[in-house]
Amino acid sequence: MRVVLRTIRNHFFSAFREIFVYHHTSLEFRAKIYALMIASTDEPIHHYHSALEEIASEIYSESDRAATLVMTVQEYVSTVHAKKMIDHQSLLNDIIQELRLMPRYAQKIESEHLRKLQSCTQEKDSKIYQDRIIDFLNQKRLDFEEIRH
Repeated sequence: MRVVLRTIRNHFFSAFREIFVYHHTSLEFRAKIYALMIASTDEPIHHYHSALEEIASEIYSESDRAATLVMTVQEYVSTVHAKKMIDHQSLLNDIIQELRLMPRYAQKIESEHLRKLQSCTQEKDSKIYQDRIIDFLNQKRLDFEEIRH
């Protein structure tokens, strides 16, 4: 029964995230960054689940908000892996576009969190690709932090 209620709650939050989640755009931005890292591999998302939950709980003290971040990342990764409407490039373009609109979001790009996700990756080529993503995002962080000041 508890699992059913949690599933219903998750679907409800997913459908109405914009209404019920405080600062949902900030959460969505973080979700896109983490989803980009995970979706850049062909590995199943369950390899990253515990690291993702740990990251979410480090960021958010509220368990509901942390769970919403994890759920949102899973939605993005599932969409990318299913080749629906978005791919790696469109996720990256969304991240850059959001940084242009909200340069303060650059502060949300945290290398240590990205490295924690990367540590869950098994495949060597995927790790190399993730290194490039991390380097690129770190450079964008520096670029947009300069714009902000």
